[in-house]
Amino acid sequence: MEWVFGLIGGLGIGSVLTAAATHFMTRRAVASDRLYQEKREAYLGLLGAIHDAAIKPSEENSKAYGLWQTRCDLFGSSAVSEWAQKIVDTNEGPRENRAEAFRRLITAMRADLSG
Repeated sequence: MEWVFGLIGGLGIGSVLTAAATHFMTRRAVASDRLYQEKREAYLGLLGAIHDAAIKPSEENSKAYGLWQTRCDLFGSSAVSEWAQKIVDTNEGPRENRAEAFRRLITAMRADLSG
C-alpha cells in the first residue's frame, strides 16, 4: 500500500514539475520573441531615418535619426550601436567611408537578428 501512495505522490510532483518547466519555457520564448520584435522595429526605423535624412537633410530628420539610434542602443547589440554612430561620424567624410559604415551596420543587424 505504501508504494501506491509513493507512486501517486511521485506522479503528482512530476505533473507539477512538468507544468512549472513548461510555464518557464513559455515565458522565456515570449520574452525572446518580444526582444526580437523590438530589435526588428528599431532597426527598420533606423534604416527609414537614414533614408529620410539622405533624401531630405534637415534638423527634424537628424533628430528622428537620433531617436531611432537611441532605440537601437536600448534594444540592439553593441555592434549595431557602434556602426549607427559611424554613420553619423562619416557624414562629412568620403562616400566610401559612409558606404562601408552602412554595409557594416546592415551586417551587424543581420547577425543580431539571426543570433
